[in-house]
Amino acid sequence: MPPHSSHFLQPLDVACFSPLKRAYRAEISDLIRNHVNHITKIEFLPAYYAAHQRSITKENICAGFQAAGLVPHNPEAVLSRLDIKLYTPPPAIPEAPWESHTPGNARELDTQSTLVRNQIQRHQDSSPTSIISAFNHLIKGARGMGYELVLLRNRVSALEKANEAAIKRRQCKRKRLQKGGTLTLAEGEELIAQKGVGQLQESERHQVGGESSVSQRALSRCTRCREQGHNLHTYKKDTVDTA
Repeated sequence: MPPHSSHFLQPLDVACFSPLKRAYRAEISDLIRNHVNHITKIEFLPAYYAAHQRSITKENICAGFQAAGLVPHNPEAVLSRLDIKLYTPPPAIPEAPWESHTPGNARELDTQSTLVRNQIQRHQDSSPTSIISAFNHLIKGARGMGYELVLLRNRVSALEKANEAAIKRRQCKRKRLQKGGTLTLAEGEELIAQKGVGQLQESERHQVGGESSVSQRALSRCTRCREQGHNLHTYKKDTVDTA
């Protein structure tokens, strides 16, 4: 079969696959209108089955064989649809020759080394000055790429060390170890219980201290009459009430 001719000579390509694509596209469009935006196997199989039933039919298959000129045999059915046009390919543009200069990447370095090698091979027909100049460009480009590679390696090494330090810091925050040895689960629970008891005792001491201060304030004497139950600011009010 000639190349690029299957859409004319294969019956399935002529009359079946194109209707199948259109039918499947219509089924998918219906799913999209129903807000189904992701097609999985669950949606694909029913949609493809419906499209297959509508497109792969006896009529389409027979029409494909007839359009391909097979049954009945009719080569003109294909030749009449061919639109033959003479085509002259454009001339190939030759690649510009490499001029000796400092290479900036691996490809240019390879081209520059090829130029130097060819000039060395044609040394009798060329001056040594051009060879030395091209070789100097080659060495300069290789040295620059080597320096860049060293800088990149140092940067990668520094980033790896910083990453390892960050990982160690995160791991240290998650560890709770007893000083001088390991800490078992029972010992950890006991420490937590002791801490809870200490906090409870501390709160009780604050409560007791607060009550004692209130009682001290309640038992304080008036600085004027030296009696309990009032102070200098409420002295007149208390004496009037007692009267």
